[in-house]
Amino acid sequence: MATYLSLTNELLRRINEVQIDETDFPGARNIQALAKDAINAAIREILHSAQEWPFAIQTEIQTCTSGTQEYAFPADMSSVDWDSFFIKKNTSLNNVPSKLKVLTFDEYTTRYRSQDEGAGATGYTAPVFVYQTQETKFGLSPIPNGAYEIEYKYWQFPSDLSASTDAPIIPERFKHVIMDGAMAYLMHFRSNEQSAVLHRDKFDQGIRMMRRILMDDPIDVRSTYVINPIYFPRII
Repeated sequence: MATYLSLTNELLRRINEVQIDETDFPGARNIQALAKDAINAAIREILHSAQEWPFAIQTEIQTCTSGTQEYAFPADMSSVDWDSFFIKKNTSLNNVPSKLKVLTFDEYTTRYRSQDEGAGATGYTAPVFVYQTQETKFGLSPIPNGAYEIEYKYWQFPSDLSASTDAPIIPERFKHVIMDGAMAYLMHFRSNEQSAVLHRDKFDQGIRMMRRILMDDPIDVRSTYVINPIYFPRII
């Protein structure tokens, strides 16, 4: 798998510059530092170009606290799959595992908030509904009365690569797209606009190709099986 160090050195080889040793990587300067910046800039742009890349999806489990209704998302959350919220089976609490129904904040406030008022530190029972708060958290209703486990999926926007051994979440087969983007940024940093435009075109084409392969063809299966009506012979 490509690492931050190997990507940076590949970029340096393309422009015939001295590569970086692993020991010198943290303190890289001049063109080597620009190459490191260019790799991160290309990865950031790929991730920003779509919010729900399939390789960025993560599974999170939130353990509830009695009497606590609202919970924060992970710090690296970019987008949430609201249809994925599921309350898992807890033997000690004897709850029924099920998918949580999604409410808008207005719907929760209008129809269910009054029922949750006064739950106190003990809560009420197992949650049935989930909603997004105005502080970009998620809320549960009824307010949980125990350590229920809520599982959901979200799309991650990771931090920039930092250590030499860090690896991008973008699959290895799209490494060339990262390199085209990094070349575009690096040529722009070096004021070589003609080369920057050339690599920018290749980078944009690569992102469109990634979207077409990974996102633009959702699975759509439709049965073509035809059920013939049962024939009953007419009795005369």
